[in-house]
Amino acid sequence: MEYINPRAPLLNNVSQYQADFVIPRVGVDIQLGIDPFLMFKSRDEEFGHLHSLILQTFNYGIELVKKNKLSEARSLFDFPEVDEIGLGYTKKGKHGAGVGDYLSELIIETLLDSPLLLERGIRHIEEMQLVSLGIGPDRISDISGNLIKNYLILYTQKQCELWNIPIVKDVPISHIFDSDNLCWRDDYIDLPVSPFDQTPLIFVPRRIVRTLPWINYDDYFKLEFSAFLHAKKVRSKFNALKHTADNPRETLQKSEVAALSRKEIQRIDRYIQIKEDSAENAQPSTRYLDESTILLEILDLKKRLSELPIGTVKSFEYQRLIFEIFNFLFEPELIDGELEVRTIDGTERRDIVYTNDSDQSFWTYLRDHHSSVLIMLETKNVDQVDFSHINQVATYLGDRMGYIGFIVTRKQGEINQSRKIYSIYNDSHPRKIILVISDQDIFQMLDMKNRGENPMRHLQKMYRIFLTKVQ
Repeated sequence: MEYINPRAPLLNNVSQYQADFVIPRVGVDIQLGIDPFLMFKSRDEEFGHLHSLILQTFNYGIELVKKNKLSEARSLFDFPEVDEIGLGYTKKGKHGAGVGDYLSELIIETLLDSPLLLERGIRHIEEMQLVSLGIGPDRISDISGNLIKNYLILYTQKQCELWNIPIVKDVPISHIFDSDNLCWRDDYIDLPVSPFDQTPLIFVPRRIVRTLPWINYDDYFKLEFSAFLHAKKVRSKFNALKHTADNPRETLQKSEVAALSRKEIQRIDRYIQIKEDSAENAQPSTRYLDESTILLEILDLKKRLSELPIGTVKSFEYQRLIFEIFNFLFEPELIDGELEVRTIDGTERRDIVYTNDSDQSFWTYLRDHHSSVLIMLETKNVDQVDFSHINQVATYLGDRMGYIGFIVTRKQGEINQSRKIYSIYNDSHPRKIILVISDQDIFQMLDMKNRGENPMRHLQKMYRIFLTKVQ
Protein backbone atom coordinates (compact mmCIF):
# COMPACT_ATOMS: atom_id res chain seq x y z
CA MET A 1 0.00 0.00 0.00
CA GLU A 2 1.41 3.38 -1.02
CA TYR A 3 2.33 5.67 1.88
CA ILE A 4 0.67 9.08 1.81
CA ASN A 5 2.13 11.83 3.96
CA PRO A 6 -0.84 13.14 6.02
CA ARG A 7 0.72 16.61 6.03
CA ALA A 8 1.09 16.80 2.27
CA PRO A 9 -0.92 19.52 0.48
CA LEU A 10 -3.97 18.20 -1.33
CA LEU A 11 -3.48 20.26 -4.49
CA ASN A 12 -0.23 19.28 -6.16
CA ASN A 13 -0.54 21.68 -9.08
CA VAL A 14 -1.21 24.83 -7.05
CA SER A 15 1.51 26.59 -5.09
CA GLN A 16 0.60 27.87 -1.63
CA TYR A 17 2.68 30.96 -2.37
CA GLN A 18 0.51 31.82 -5.35
CA ALA A 19 -2.95 30.75 -4.20
CA ASP A 20 -5.22 33.24 -2.44
CA PHE A 21 -6.52 30.46 -0.19
CA VAL A 22 -5.05 28.08 2.38
CA ILE A 23 -4.38 24.75 0.65
CA PRO A 24 -5.72 21.91 2.87
CA ARG A 25 -3.47 19.07 4.05
CA VAL A 26 -4.24 15.41 3.37
CA GLY A 27 -5.01 14.07 6.83
CA VAL A 28 -4.54 16.76 9.46
CA ASP A 29 -5.89 20.16 10.31
CA ILE A 30 -3.61 23.14 9.72
CA GLN A 31 -3.04 24.92 13.02
CA LEU A 32 -4.99 27.99 12.00
CA GLY A 33 -8.44 29.40 12.50
CA ILE A 34 -10.74 31.92 10.86
CA ASP A 35 -10.32 35.24 12.65
CA PRO A 36 -13.45 37.38 12.26
CA PHE A 37 -11.46 40.50 13.27
CA LEU A 38 -9.58 40.31 9.96
CA MET A 39 -12.93 40.60 8.21
CA PHE A 40 -13.91 43.48 10.51
CA LYS A 41 -10.81 45.53 9.66
CA SER A 42 -10.75 44.68 5.94
CA ARG A 43 -11.39 47.34 3.27
CA ASP A 44 -13.04 44.67 1.17
CA GLU A 45 -16.77 45.36 1.25
CA GLU A 46 -17.61 41.66 1.08
CA PHE A 47 -15.52 40.88 4.15
CA GLY A 48 -17.17 43.77 5.97
CA HIS A 49 -20.57 42.37 5.06
CA LEU A 50 -19.56 38.93 6.33
CA HIS A 51 -18.44 40.33 9.67
CA SER A 52 -21.76 42.17 10.00
CA LEU A 53 -23.59 38.93 9.22
CA ILE A 54 -21.71 37.09 11.98
CA LEU A 55 -22.31 39.83 14.50
CA GLN A 56 -25.95 40.43 13.67
CA THR A 57 -26.74 36.71 13.75
CA PHE A 58 -25.08 36.17 17.10
CA ASN A 59 -26.76 39.24 18.58
CA TYR A 60 -30.09 37.95 17.27
CA GLY A 61 -29.40 34.78 19.24
CA ILE A 62 -28.71 36.91 22.30
CA GLU A 63 -32.09 38.58 21.82
CA LEU A 64 -33.72 35.15 21.71
CA VAL A 65 -32.09 34.26 25.03
CA LYS A 66 -33.13 37.62 26.44
CA LYS A 67 -36.75 36.85 25.47
CA ASN A 68 -36.46 33.36 26.96
CA LYS A 69 -36.87 31.72 23.55
CA LEU A 70 -34.22 29.18 24.48
CA SER A 71 -35.24 26.47 22.03
CA GLU A 72 -34.83 28.88 19.10
CA ALA A 73 -31.54 30.10 20.56
CA ARG A 74 -30.23 26.52 20.81
CA SER A 75 -31.10 25.95 17.17
CA LEU A 76 -29.30 29.12 16.11
CA PHE A 77 -26.24 28.55 18.31
CA ASP A 78 -25.50 25.23 16.60
CA PHE A 79 -21.91 25.41 15.37
CA PRO A 80 -20.32 22.06 14.57
CA GLU A 81 -16.77 22.01 13.28
CA VAL A 82 -16.59 22.77 9.56
CA ASP A 83 -14.54 19.70 8.66
CA GLU A 84 -14.43 20.66 4.98
CA ILE A 85 -12.10 23.63 5.56
CA GLY A 86 -9.32 21.60 7.20
CA LEU A 87 -8.39 24.27 9.75
CA GLY A 88 -8.32 23.83 13.51
CA TYR A 89 -6.38 22.56 16.47
CA THR A 90 -6.82 18.79 16.37
CA LYS A 91 -3.46 17.02 15.97
CA LYS A 92 -4.41 13.47 15.02
CA GLY A 93 -6.86 14.01 12.22
CA LYS A 94 -9.25 16.38 10.52
CA HIS A 95 -12.24 16.01 12.83
CA GLY A 96 -12.77 17.94 16.04
CA ALA A 97 -15.61 18.17 18.49
CA GLY A 98 -16.93 21.49 17.26
CA VAL A 99 -19.49 23.41 19.24
CA GLY A 100 -22.04 20.69 19.92
CA ASP A 101 -25.05 20.56 22.19
CA TYR A 102 -22.96 20.93 25.33
CA LEU A 103 -21.28 24.10 24.16
CA SER A 104 -24.51 25.49 22.76
CA GLU A 105 -25.87 25.17 26.28
CA LEU A 106 -22.68 26.76 27.59
CA ILE A 107 -23.20 29.81 25.37
CA ILE A 108 -26.74 30.20 26.65
CA GLU A 109 -25.74 29.68 30.29
CA THR A 110 -22.97 32.25 29.88
CA LEU A 111 -25.42 34.79 28.52
CA LEU A 112 -27.98 34.09 31.24
CA ASP A 113 -25.28 34.57 33.86
CA SER A 114 -24.49 38.04 32.53
CA PRO A 115 -27.46 40.42 32.47
CA LEU A 116 -25.09 43.17 31.32
CA LEU A 117 -23.99 41.11 28.31
CA LEU A 118 -27.60 40.27 27.49
CA GLU A 119 -28.48 43.95 27.55
CA ARG A 120 -25.38 45.16 25.68
CA GLY A 121 -24.95 42.41 23.10
CA ILE A 122 -21.50 41.86 21.62
CA ARG A 123 -19.29 43.96 19.36
CA HIS A 124 -17.12 40.97 18.37
CA ILE A 125 -17.97 37.29 18.79
CA GLU A 126 -14.42 36.83 20.09
CA GLU A 127 -15.67 38.42 23.33
CA MET A 128 -17.23 35.04 24.14
CA GLN A 129 -13.70 33.74 24.85
CA LEU A 130 -13.43 36.29 27.64
CA VAL A 131 -16.64 35.39 29.45
CA SER A 132 -16.89 31.62 28.96
CA LEU A 133 -14.56 28.90 30.17
CA GLY A 134 -15.38 26.51 27.32
CA ILE A 135 -14.92 28.85 24.36
CA GLY A 136 -11.46 29.34 22.87
CA PRO A 137 -9.93 30.23 19.50
CA ASP A 138 -11.07 26.99 17.85
CA ARG A 139 -14.70 27.69 18.76
CA ILE A 140 -14.50 31.23 17.39
CA SER A 141 -13.27 29.75 14.11
CA ASP A 142 -16.10 27.17 14.19
CA ILE A 143 -18.73 29.85 14.73
CA SER A 144 -17.31 32.03 11.95
CA GLY A 145 -16.88 29.14 9.52
CA ASN A 146 -20.47 28.01 9.97
CA LEU A 147 -21.97 31.45 9.53
CA ILE A 148 -19.94 32.32 6.39
CA LYS A 149 -20.02 28.82 4.90
CA ASN A 150 -22.13 29.89 1.94
CA TYR A 151 -19.59 32.58 1.04
CA LEU A 152 -16.75 30.08 1.39
CA ILE A 153 -18.53 27.67 -0.96
CA LEU A 154 -18.90 30.35 -3.65
CA TYR A 155 -15.31 31.44 -3.06
CA THR A 156 -14.12 27.82 -3.47
CA GLN A 157 -15.97 27.45 -6.74
CA LYS A 158 -14.37 30.65 -8.05
CA GLN A 159 -10.89 29.48 -7.03
CA CYS A 160 -11.46 26.11 -8.66
CA GLU A 161 -12.29 27.85 -11.92
CA LEU A 162 -9.25 30.10 -11.57
CA TRP A 163 -6.81 27.26 -10.87
CA ASN A 164 -8.48 24.52 -12.97
CA ILE A 165 -9.20 22.38 -9.91
CA PRO A 166 -11.61 19.52 -10.70
CA ILE A 167 -15.10 19.80 -9.18
CA VAL A 168 -17.47 16.96 -8.34
CA LYS A 169 -21.17 17.49 -8.98
CA ASP A 170 -23.76 17.37 -6.18
CA VAL A 171 -21.56 16.77 -3.15
CA PRO A 172 -23.74 16.57 0.01
CA ILE A 173 -22.97 19.47 2.35
CA SER A 174 -24.73 19.91 5.66
CA HIS A 175 -25.35 22.87 7.92
CA ILE A 176 -25.25 25.86 5.57
CA PHE A 177 -26.55 29.05 7.15
CA ASP A 178 -29.50 30.70 5.41
CA SER A 179 -29.03 34.36 6.33
CA ASP A 180 -32.41 35.38 4.90
CA ASN A 181 -34.39 32.97 7.07
CA LEU A 182 -31.87 32.70 9.95
CA CYS A 183 -31.81 28.92 9.84
CA TRP A 184 -29.61 26.01 8.78
CA ARG A 185 -30.07 23.93 5.65
CA ASP A 186 -28.44 20.99 3.88
CA ASP A 187 -27.76 20.97 0.15
CA TYR A 188 -25.95 19.30 -2.74
CA ILE A 189 -23.10 21.50 -3.93
CA ASP A 190 -20.54 21.30 -6.75
CA LEU A 191 -17.20 21.20 -4.92
CA PRO A 192 -13.71 19.71 -5.10
CA VAL A 193 -13.07 16.58 -3.07
CA SER A 194 -9.99 15.19 -1.39
CA PRO A 195 -8.16 12.64 -3.54
CA PHE A 196 -7.17 11.04 -0.23
CA ASP A 197 -10.60 10.15 1.16
CA GLN A 198 -13.12 11.77 -1.24
CA THR A 199 -14.39 14.18 1.45
CA PRO A 200 -15.48 17.64 0.24
CA LEU A 201 -13.09 20.59 0.37
CA ILE A 202 -13.97 24.20 1.10
CA PHE A 203 -11.23 26.80 0.75
CA VAL A 204 -10.59 29.73 3.12
CA PRO A 205 -8.89 32.98 2.02
CA ARG A 206 -5.41 33.38 3.47
CA ARG A 207 -6.28 36.94 4.42
CA ILE A 208 -8.68 35.90 7.22
CA VAL A 209 -6.70 33.20 9.06
CA ARG A 210 -4.54 33.51 12.16
CA THR A 211 -2.93 31.10 14.60
CA LEU A 212 -4.73 32.96 17.39
CA PRO A 213 -7.52 35.47 16.83
CA TRP A 214 -6.51 39.11 17.27
CA ILE A 215 -8.92 39.28 20.22
CA ASN A 216 -8.05 36.37 22.53
CA TYR A 217 -8.12 35.42 26.19
CA ASP A 218 -4.37 35.29 26.85
CA ASP A 219 -3.93 38.76 25.40
CA TYR A 220 -6.92 40.06 27.37
CA PHE A 221 -5.51 38.68 30.60
CA LYS A 222 -2.13 40.24 29.91
CA LEU A 223 -3.28 43.66 28.71
CA GLU A 224 -6.31 44.24 30.90
CA PHE A 225 -7.13 41.71 33.54
CA SER A 226 -3.75 40.97 35.07
CA ALA A 227 -3.37 44.65 35.94
CA PHE A 228 -6.89 44.67 37.32
CA LEU A 229 -6.23 41.62 39.48
CA HIS A 230 -3.04 43.13 40.77
CA ALA A 231 -4.86 46.34 41.66
CA LYS A 232 -7.54 44.35 43.46
CA LYS A 233 -4.86 42.32 45.26
CA VAL A 234 -6.48 39.01 44.47
CA ARG A 235 -3.52 37.32 42.86
CA SER A 236 -2.77 35.56 46.13
CA LYS A 237 -6.15 33.89 45.90
CA PHE A 238 -5.18 32.40 42.53
CA ASN A 239 -1.82 31.25 43.89
CA ALA A 240 -3.58 29.43 46.72
CA LEU A 241 -5.32 27.32 44.10
CA LYS A 242 -2.08 26.55 42.28
CA HIS A 243 -1.74 22.95 43.44
CA THR A 244 -5.36 21.83 43.25
CA ALA A 245 -5.15 18.32 41.80
CA ASP A 246 -8.30 18.21 39.70
CA ASN A 247 -8.37 21.87 38.68
CA PRO A 248 -5.20 23.16 37.04
CA ARG A 249 -4.30 26.72 37.87
CA GLU A 250 -4.86 27.90 34.32
CA THR A 251 -8.47 26.69 34.25
CA LEU A 252 -9.26 28.15 37.64
CA GLN A 253 -7.78 31.46 36.64
CA LYS A 254 -9.91 31.65 33.54
CA SER A 255 -13.04 30.62 35.45
CA GLU A 256 -12.45 33.46 37.91
CA VAL A 257 -11.65 35.96 35.16
CA ALA A 258 -14.63 34.92 33.04
CA ALA A 259 -17.00 35.19 36.02
CA LEU A 260 -15.76 38.68 36.88
CA SER A 261 -15.78 39.75 33.23
CA ARG A 262 -19.45 38.82 32.90
CA LYS A 263 -20.22 41.17 35.75
CA GLU A 264 -17.83 43.97 34.80
CA ILE A 265 -18.34 44.42 31.07
CA GLN A 266 -16.39 47.68 31.08
CA ARG A 267 -13.21 45.59 31.32
CA ILE A 268 -14.07 43.98 28.01
CA ASP A 269 -15.05 47.30 26.46
CA ARG A 270 -11.69 48.80 27.34
CA TYR A 271 -9.76 45.84 25.95
CA ILE A 272 -11.81 45.75 22.72
CA GLN A 273 -11.15 49.44 22.19
CA ILE A 274 -7.40 48.84 22.51
CA LYS A 275 -7.58 46.06 19.92
CA GLU A 276 -9.66 48.12 17.49
CA ASP A 277 -7.30 51.09 17.85
CA SER A 278 -4.35 48.87 16.93
CA ALA A 279 -6.17 47.07 14.10
CA GLU A 280 -3.43 47.81 11.57
CA ASN A 281 -1.18 45.41 13.48
CA ALA A 282 -3.66 42.54 13.05
CA GLN A 283 -2.18 40.54 10.19
CA PRO A 284 -2.92 37.04 8.89
CA SER A 285 -0.58 34.27 10.02
CA THR A 286 1.87 32.81 7.50
CA ARG A 287 3.70 30.25 9.66
CA TYR A 288 2.16 27.38 7.69
CA LEU A 289 4.17 28.40 4.61
CA ASP A 290 7.23 26.25 3.93
CA GLU A 291 9.86 28.99 3.64
CA SER A 292 12.54 26.45 2.70
CA THR A 293 10.95 26.26 -0.75
CA ILE A 294 10.94 30.00 -1.49
CA LEU A 295 14.13 29.91 -3.54
CA LEU A 296 12.83 27.02 -5.64
CA GLU A 297 9.61 28.97 -6.25
CA ILE A 298 11.57 32.04 -7.33
CA LEU A 299 13.85 30.07 -9.65
CA ASP A 300 10.84 28.40 -11.25
CA LEU A 301 9.05 31.72 -11.83
CA LYS A 302 12.18 33.33 -13.26
CA LYS A 303 12.78 30.39 -15.58
CA ARG A 304 9.22 30.35 -16.85
CA LEU A 305 9.29 34.11 -17.53
CA SER A 306 12.68 33.98 -19.24
CA GLU A 307 11.62 31.12 -21.49
CA LEU A 308 8.19 32.46 -22.42
CA PRO A 309 8.32 33.72 -26.03
CA ILE A 310 7.38 37.33 -26.70
CA GLY A 311 4.33 37.77 -28.90
CA THR A 312 0.56 37.91 -28.88
CA VAL A 313 0.29 34.15 -29.49
CA LYS A 314 1.43 33.63 -25.89
CA SER A 315 -0.60 36.51 -24.42
CA PHE A 316 -2.77 34.35 -22.16
CA GLU A 317 0.18 32.31 -20.87
CA TYR A 318 1.98 35.57 -20.09
CA GLN A 319 -1.06 37.02 -18.32
CA ARG A 320 -1.41 33.87 -16.25
CA LEU A 321 2.27 33.84 -15.31
CA ILE A 322 2.21 37.50 -14.25
CA PHE A 323 -0.84 36.72 -12.11
CA GLU A 324 1.05 33.91 -10.37
CA ILE A 325 4.12 36.12 -9.88
CA PHE A 326 2.14 38.97 -8.33
CA ASN A 327 0.31 36.56 -6.06
CA PHE A 328 3.69 35.26 -4.91
CA LEU A 329 5.16 38.74 -4.43
CA PHE A 330 2.26 40.57 -2.80
CA GLU A 331 -0.22 38.17 -1.16
CA PRO A 332 -1.79 38.98 1.30
CA GLU A 333 -1.38 42.74 0.70
CA LEU A 334 -3.14 42.42 -2.63
CA ILE A 335 -5.93 39.89 -2.30
CA ASP A 336 -8.66 38.15 -4.26
CA GLY A 337 -6.92 38.56 -7.60
CA GLU A 338 -9.06 37.95 -10.67
CA LEU A 339 -8.27 37.46 -14.35
CA GLU A 340 -10.24 38.90 -17.26
CA VAL A 341 -12.44 41.21 -15.19
CA ARG A 342 -15.21 42.61 -17.40
CA THR A 343 -17.50 45.58 -16.89
CA ILE A 344 -21.21 44.98 -16.42
CA ASP A 345 -22.00 45.58 -20.09
CA GLY A 346 -19.03 43.44 -21.15
CA THR A 347 -17.50 46.14 -23.35
CA GLU A 348 -14.26 46.50 -21.35
CA ARG A 349 -11.93 43.89 -19.86
CA ARG A 350 -9.17 44.39 -17.30
CA ASP A 351 -6.45 41.74 -17.43
CA ILE A 352 -5.83 41.41 -13.68
CA VAL A 353 -7.52 43.15 -10.75
CA TYR A 354 -6.65 42.89 -7.05
CA THR A 355 -8.24 44.30 -3.93
CA ASN A 356 -5.77 46.53 -2.08
CA ASP A 357 -6.34 45.39 1.52
CA SER A 358 -2.89 46.31 2.79
CA ASP A 359 -1.80 48.20 5.91
CA GLN A 360 1.68 48.72 4.48
CA SER A 361 2.59 52.35 3.91
CA PHE A 362 2.88 52.50 0.12
CA TRP A 363 -0.25 50.49 -0.64
CA THR A 364 -2.13 52.52 1.97
CA TYR A 365 -0.86 55.72 0.34
CA LEU A 366 -2.11 54.61 -3.07
CA ARG A 367 -5.50 53.75 -1.60
CA ASP A 368 -5.80 57.08 0.22
CA HIS A 369 -4.28 59.43 -2.38
CA HIS A 370 -5.21 57.73 -5.65
CA SER A 371 -8.49 56.03 -4.67
CA SER A 372 -6.86 52.66 -5.40
CA VAL A 373 -8.99 50.25 -3.42
CA LEU A 374 -8.52 48.15 -6.54
CA ILE A 375 -5.16 47.61 -8.23
CA MET A 376 -5.30 47.03 -11.98
CA LEU A 377 -2.64 45.35 -14.12
CA GLU A 378 -2.69 45.25 -17.91
CA THR A 379 -0.34 42.61 -19.31
CA LYS A 380 1.25 43.10 -22.73
CA ASN A 381 3.48 40.30 -24.00
CA VAL A 382 5.13 42.56 -26.58
CA ASP A 383 8.55 43.96 -27.37
CA GLN A 384 7.36 47.53 -27.04
CA VAL A 385 4.25 49.08 -25.51
CA ASP A 386 2.53 51.39 -28.00
CA PHE A 387 0.29 54.40 -27.55
CA SER A 388 -2.90 52.36 -27.90
CA HIS A 389 -1.90 50.24 -24.87
CA ILE A 390 -1.23 53.37 -22.83
CA ASN A 391 -4.50 55.02 -23.90
CA GLN A 392 -6.38 51.83 -23.01
CA VAL A 393 -5.09 51.88 -19.42
CA ALA A 394 -5.74 55.63 -19.12
CA THR A 395 -9.36 55.02 -20.17
CA TYR A 396 -9.80 52.37 -17.48
CA LEU A 397 -8.56 54.63 -14.69
CA GLY A 398 -11.17 56.65 -12.83
CA ASP A 399 -13.41 56.69 -9.78
CA ARG A 400 -14.10 52.95 -9.86
CA MET A 401 -10.62 51.58 -10.61
CA GLY A 402 -8.64 54.35 -8.96
CA TYR A 403 -6.13 56.68 -10.55
CA ILE A 404 -3.01 54.53 -10.74
CA GLY A 405 -2.57 51.56 -13.05
CA PHE A 406 0.24 49.25 -14.10
CA ILE A 407 1.27 47.99 -17.52
CA VAL A 408 3.28 44.78 -17.16
CA THR A 409 5.33 44.07 -20.27
CA ARG A 410 8.59 42.54 -21.38
CA LYS A 411 10.75 45.66 -21.78
CA GLN A 412 10.71 49.22 -20.50
CA GLY A 413 9.25 51.76 -22.92
CA GLU A 414 11.28 54.17 -24.99
CA ILE A 415 11.26 57.93 -24.54
CA ASN A 416 8.15 58.48 -26.68
CA GLN A 417 6.11 56.08 -24.55
CA SER A 418 7.33 57.81 -21.40
CA ARG A 419 6.35 61.21 -22.78
CA LYS A 420 2.88 59.87 -23.58
CA ILE A 421 2.46 58.62 -20.00
CA TYR A 422 3.65 61.96 -18.61
CA SER A 423 1.26 63.88 -20.86
CA ILE A 424 -1.66 61.79 -19.59
CA TYR A 425 -0.66 62.69 -16.04
CA ASN A 426 -0.42 66.41 -16.87
CA ASP A 427 -3.70 66.52 -18.81
CA SER A 428 -5.86 64.55 -16.37
CA HIS A 429 -7.73 65.82 -13.31
CA PRO A 430 -7.57 63.96 -10.97
CA ARG A 431 -4.09 62.96 -12.08
CA LYS A 432 -3.74 59.54 -13.69
CA ILE A 433 -0.49 57.65 -13.09
CA ILE A 434 0.62 54.74 -15.26
CA LEU A 435 3.72 52.75 -14.28
CA VAL A 436 5.38 50.27 -16.64
CA ILE A 437 6.77 47.09 -15.06
CA SER A 438 9.25 45.11 -17.17
CA ASP A 439 10.84 41.68 -16.89
CA GLN A 440 13.85 43.38 -15.33
CA ASP A 441 11.65 44.92 -12.62
CA ILE A 442 10.04 41.54 -11.92
CA PHE A 443 13.43 39.84 -11.59
CA GLN A 444 14.53 42.55 -9.14
CA MET A 445 11.39 42.10 -7.03
CA LEU A 446 11.82 38.33 -6.99
CA ASP A 447 15.41 38.79 -5.84
CA MET A 448 14.23 41.12 -3.09
CA LYS A 449 11.73 38.49 -1.95
CA ASN A 450 14.53 35.93 -1.85
CA ARG A 451 16.64 38.25 0.36
CA GLY A 452 13.75 38.72 2.76
CA GLU A 453 13.12 42.28 1.58
CA ASN A 454 9.73 43.72 0.70
CA PRO A 455 9.26 43.89 -3.11
CA MET A 456 6.73 46.67 -2.54
CA ARG A 457 9.76 48.95 -2.07
CA HIS A 458 10.68 48.54 -5.72
CA LEU A 459 7.26 49.74 -6.85
CA GLN A 460 7.51 52.60 -4.37
CA LYS A 461 10.86 53.59 -5.92
CA MET A 462 9.34 53.48 -9.42
CA TYR A 463 6.48 55.70 -8.22
CA ARG A 464 8.90 58.21 -6.69
CA ILE A 465 11.01 58.34 -9.86
CA PHE A 466 7.87 58.89 -11.95
CA LEU A 467 6.75 61.86 -9.82
CA THR A 468 10.25 63.33 -9.85
CA LYS A 469 10.50 63.17 -13.63
CA VAL A 470 6.98 64.36 -14.34
CA GLN A 471 7.58 67.50 -12.35
